[in-house]
Amino acid sequence: DPATGCESDEQAVRVTGLKGDFCSPQCDSSGSCPSDVPSGDAAKPQCALRTTTGSKYCALICQADSDCGTGSCQKIMGTGLCTYDSAPLVSNVPALTAEVDVDANPTHYGDPATGCESDEQAVRVTGLKGDFCSPQCDSSGSCQSDVPSGD
Repeated sequence: DPATGCESDEQAVRVTGLKGDFCSPQCDSSGSCPSDVPSGDAAKPQCALRTTTGSKYCALICQADSDCGTGSCQKIMGTGLCTYDSAPLVSNVPALTAEVDVDANPTHYGDPATGCESDEQAVRVTGLKGDFCSPQCDSSGSCQSDVPSGD
């Protein structure tokens, strides 16, 4: 939580489209993230964010608020991220602005937990368990043909 201070290798981050912020280290050259998470957090660190300059940062990927200790799980593009309420006292501290990196899910119709493509929405069909990423069909009724491997 940036309100209590970030570690020396972290930066305060705000994700476009979400309320709040969080501390985030940069991903290493292999796309890995440090495994130490705040006490009470069950969320898993993942290299899931990209800045406008192309730098990649880590985020805690969650399914529910209970995964985030004192934070909350906010979903964007089908991916849940642990965030903390922005504190008024730290509003003047510069925060890096980032977006969810959709490269985590390189084809259409993937798992929203790993991020949907920019032209997709996470979809849940009434009466079925689970969800999936879905692009809109074009004006002729054709749909994207790239599918996840194994499908």
